[in-house]
Amino acid sequence: MILDSNNLEKDFHATADAVVIGSGAGGAPMAYKLASGGLKVILLEEGKKFDIPSYKRNSWKVMRDIYRDSGTVLTLGAPSIPIPLGNALGGTTIINSGTCFRTPEKVFNEWKKDFGLSGFEYSHLIPHFETIEKMIGVSDATDETVGSNNLLFAKGAKKLGLHPKPLPRNAPGCKGAGLCVFGCPNEAKTSMERSFIPAASDNGATIITSARAEKLIVKNGKARGISGSFRSPENKKSGKFTIEAKNIILSCGAIYSPFFLLKNGLANKSGQVGKNLHIHPAAKVVALFEETINAWSGIPQGYYVDDYASEGIMFEGFFLPPAFLSFTLPAFGMDLKNFMADYSKMAGFGIMVTDSSHGRVIAGIDNSPMIFYSVNKADTEKFKKGIEIAARVYFEAGAIKVLMPLNGFDVINNTDELKILHEAKIKPSHLELSAFHPMGTCRMGDNPKNSVVNSFLETHDIKNLFIADASVFSSSLGVNPQVSIMAFSLWCAENILKKIKNFSPS
Repeated sequence: MILDSNNLEKDFHATADAVVIGSGAGGAPMAYKLASGGLKVILLEEGKKFDIPSYKRNSWKVMRDIYRDSGTVLTLGAPSIPIPLGNALGGTTIINSGTCFRTPEKVFNEWKKDFGLSGFEYSHLIPHFETIEKMIGVSDATDETVGSNNLLFAKGAKKLGLHPKPLPRNAPGCKGAGLCVFGCPNEAKTSMERSFIPAASDNGATIITSARAEKLIVKNGKARGISGSFRSPENKKSGKFTIEAKNIILSCGAIYSPFFLLKNGLANKSGQVGKNLHIHPAAKVVALFEETINAWSGIPQGYYVDDYASEGIMFEGFFLPPAFLSFTLPAFGMDLKNFMADYSKMAGFGIMVTDSSHGRVIAGIDNSPMIFYSVNKADTEKFKKGIEIAARVYFEAGAIKVLMPLNGFDVINNTDELKILHEAKIKPSHLELSAFHPMGTCRMGDNPKNSVVNSFLETHDIKNLFIADASVFSSSLGVNPQVSIMAFSLWCAENILKKIKNFSPS
């Protein structure tokens, strides 16, 4: 059952076996697994339920309504980096690109080596990966839907001896609309509001939208409930709620889960809540060709190149509608006008870096999180190399110009100019970046002194309080994280069910 809080009593009280806070890649699978295991589950989502087809491809309206703070969430540091987050039923899965990678086994084993994770093996994740991939319909993008943008980059990459591949995605009915990050207008992408949330509801879970969790109820060192406020259509308080429950699961993401704990002053004996933030930062290159590309037609993120993944560099496709691409190009005035006049002749690809840089989330003075993050020298060098490789790929594919995300190297006209870039010293502040995968701010581990949750994702400090989202990852994942978040959530839910069956907590 999916309810909007405006249809509930203004002073709402309920009891449940478990309350899940957040409906994205962590919360939705959690609610499904616990409900299908026979528990009475209430899932709380601060945002509303939206009907994407009704937006009629109005990307600006989607940005205003569905992106948190209309897409203006930013890091403070060198450089300042936007981190788009969803604020709706389905969380950020509504506005992601649909890319589906499993957790790299090498990364998981590094976490286990560095932080312990007793009782948790990579083999435990395999059946969860299989469940997820079946439920959300993961398959490789097809050449019929990836469009010329991805195929063009693949052509140049092959000339350089690289190995481009179609990306695995959760969009089994994809028609190549090219608007994945603004919500699929064809409802082909099986984001959480179209997969795990209906399945949770079918298994008896109650989903309440426009409900902001604000205070954790703790008794005798155990989580025992949650309270908060209902939100009106104008996002003002319109009532309050209290839900008593013996299990509370935070799935608010790597920015808002630590923010919630910091506001409550809880689960932070380690001092690690909000620290160790990784964001998997990304840069883009845009190339101009003599021929028409029509890069907006087809999947924006349809191909990838992982030849440099061992160095922490991954290439994945991207493109944007003209209104959004225009203000990200390194040009102004007539130069920008001239570039945009050739919009149909442009192509774009992204570079993501597995960051060794790390930042911090703190509770700001205006009751909202503040995010501090600066790119270090090592990651700056990774970006420099990745940007140079992407530019070379485009020149191999026939580009006449490449627009760069680097101050001082705005436009590159040939490979000779790339040699100058190769010798140049680049500062972090020279980079124009974005980021889509925050993680690490409530990391897991065996030692309560340097981690927030244990290997079953229960907080060390408060029993029956669990965290199931990317904040538990112990370092940068290196790939798009949505499948990993779902798998870790199902792992956590599985252990909650085992715990209840064996111990029936009082």
